[in-house]
Amino acid sequence: MIKKNTIFDYLTQIMIVWGISILSLCLFCSLFGEDAKQYSSMFQLGNSGIAITTLMQYLFLSVIIIILKWLLFTDVLIKRVSIMIRTVMMFVCVILSAGIFIAVFQWFPVNDIKSWTMFFICFFVCACISIVVSTIKEKSDNKKMQEALEHLKGE
Repeated sequence: MIKKNTIFDYLTQIMIVWGISILSLCLFCSLFGEDAKQYSSMFQLGNSGIAITTLMQYLFLSVIIIILKWLLFTDVLIKRVSIMIRTVMMFVCVILSAGIFIAVFQWFPVNDIKSWTMFFICFFVCACISIVVSTIKEKSDNKKMQEALEHLKGE
């Protein structure tokens, strides 16, 4: 059975991406906010919080990420490309999108190697967590489907 996604499914995905992003940003803000206050627009309030403009920028980036996910994983545009290549394309597109946001919204100085190193470390850790969670969910879903199939065969 193929499930048709509604606008609410996409809004849910956007809110999940945004929520996890903001949770990560809150963690960084509480740890490094005061030190990064003069260095990054994301931490302009120091340890006190996150500016509404930054929250909205992250929301916009979350929308872009879900649009990319829809474009790359729904067979609408790309039918003959393996899931592995699509996943790599997704990560590359997300990194490029984030890079554009970093430059446009001055999240950190574009010419600073330390900032880019931290960005890629954070991205890598988050990507690994995402892959592990997705794999666990997929295995769980497959197990449930297999059990349901066996139940149907038994009837």
